[in-house]
Amino acid sequence: MSEARYSEIAFAVTTERAEEWIATLVELGATGVEERDQTTFQKAPDARQPMLVVWIPVAEAREFLQRAAEAGLPPPAESARVRDEDEWRDVWKQYFAPRKVGRFVIVPSWEKYAAAADEVVLDMDPGRAFGTGGHPSTRLCLVALSELERCERFLDVGCGSGVLAIACAKSYPDASGIGIDVDADAIEVSRENGARNGVDGRISFSATPLVEVHGPFDVVTANILPDVLIPLAAQIAARVGDGGTLVLSGILQELADGVEAAYVECGLATTARLDEEGWRAIVMTR
Repeated sequence: MSEARYSEIAFAVTTERAEEWIATLVELGATGVEERDQTTFQKAPDARQPMLVVWIPVAEAREFLQRAAEAGLPPPAESARVRDEDEWRDVWKQYFAPRKVGRFVIVPSWEKYAAAADEVVLDMDPGRAFGTGGHPSTRLCLVALSELERCERFLDVGCGSGVLAIACAKSYPDASGIGIDVDADAIEVSRENGARNGVDGRISFSATPLVEVHGPFDVVTANILPDVLIPLAAQIAARVGDGGTLVLSGILQELADGVEAAYVECGLATTARLDEEGWRAIVMTR
């Protein structure tokens, strides 16, 4: 099997629009976005402009750049260069260190960590899927999940790396659940992470359409952009059982009211709103 090759593409953006462009790049197909400025391990060359870096399979890079241009992103800040898969993973290792979020500690697969008695360790390899805990939307979900009082059955819609489903499974040893995603790479990564955490026997990761997933669930999570969350509101809400909890994230604060309203119309009530760096998570119940 030939080694995977990726094009590294960097965009110089304004500080004011960095979060907006991150969301746009993910929407366009980037499975992760590294933001570089003067505070990060790898610094942006211009102190006045953050750098957003993505890694796209070489065969898909030209089409991705075309979509980026059509979305209004500035031209790439430098010529795209090709990296092999080992180098791509090494880039992650340079800045992905253990990080505590709520009661969880996300530990990269190449690190060792001695957990305190009240900590739940999530052993994660970012692989090719979104959800390392580095993005505020993921952190907000984990903070919300830290407050859960019960969970026997859970569903993660748009599971990415599997981090949220794994967090539910490790918090509640008797719980089982489902993670679904339209991205085949995400399913592969989430299954690997499930096995790494010893919960693969209690989580089914697949590309099963949401309409074919049967509830109810005690906990439902969906860390997706609003243009997906709103059309799916009825389907997602219908899978939250009586007294169950829904955690919605991936939402810029200025778009949060529209998302929340869509789910209130489906019979859910808001119990908390969590904000970080311009992003919001909405916690709801039936």
